[in-house]
Amino acid sequence: MKNQLGLVVDRSSPVPLYHQVVQGIEAAIHNGVLEPGSRLDNEIDLAAQLNLSRPTMRKAMDELVRSGLLVRKRGVGTQVVSSQVRRPLELSSLFDDLTNNGKKPTTQVLSFSHGHADAATLAALELPPVPRFITSPACARSAASRWR
Repeated sequence: MKNQLGLVVDRSSPVPLYHQVVQGIEAAIHNGVLEPGSRLDNEIDLAAQLNLSRPTMRKAMDELVRSGLLVRKRGVGTQVVSSQVRRPLELSSLFDDLTNNGKKPTTQVLSFSHGHADAATLAALELPPVPRFITSPACARSAASRWR
């Protein structure tokens, strides 16, 4: 059976019905059929469109909420979450992750000065005594709303 989102439920498949719904909605989100902020029909209507029980549809929606793809808002309904930066489990910087995801974060130097290092800093950096060095410049990364 198919509905307006193009979800297909195969009752002869060994894959549980709720998981088929989860996969279909995930695909619709990732393919842009469901854009961030778009609202889904309520569970009862979606269940009726797919000829599924309400508990089956609720389990699918709960799974999508847990995975961070949907959010439930009282008085508004269930919506697709705005795009998130997905960060793999590896040592990387937010700047690099944003760049790899097509965003264009910026860095702005807020201050820059020269100064003298104290003995503890020189020892920690294993540096010989020097007359001057660059002190920690203050930087600011652009806010999330400014990522392009």
